[in-house]
Amino acid sequence: MGKFQSTKIFDNYSIAIRQWKAQHSHCQLLHGYALKFKVWFESNTPFDENDGLDDMNWIVDYGGFKDAPKGNGLKSWMNDMWDHTTLIQTDDPYRDIFEQMAQMGLCKVHFLDKMGAESCAKIVYDKFNEVLSKTDAGRCKVVKVECFENDKNSSVYYESIIEEPEQWTGFVNGRENGGVL
Repeated sequence: MGKFQSTKIFDNYSIAIRQWKAQHSHCQLLHGYALKFKVWFESNTPFDENDGLDDMNWIVDYGGFKDAPKGNGLKSWMNDMWDHTTLIQTDDPYRDIFEQMAQMGLCKVHFLDKMGAESCAKIVYDKFNEVLSKTDAGRCKVVKVECFENDKNSSVYYESIIEEPEQWTGFVNGRENGGVL
């Protein structure tokens, strides 16, 4: 049985990043990216109920990311989190310098527990699902987020669902037997 997915791209987020643990690479230096996120949505409603679509035949209302009262505020959160920000790992040995720069109004800093496109994808995944679970009766969810550092490099976060393997029974060499398909 098939199902529908919808996607939305959030882009043009200018960030500065420093991955201090990448001592083997130029990534240990402060450098910039224009981040882009591709977000996949699915319905939480059973497929047999209007094919999992809402009354407008949508998985998600793309205009619903605006600020309240018309939307859920996720677009503003994305702008605050990613646009013209400096991303520094929480345990960076020069954290105090970045804190001072922020206090002086030289940069907007977000300190992250883990640094990298992988972590950025997970942050968006978690935030969107937190907000979507509280809006529109939790009708849809995010199933995957891809964070692009540039056109050639991206990282994806999704949670896989582990299903129980299908069991079979039958006869092998004349005797009843069973196992996993």
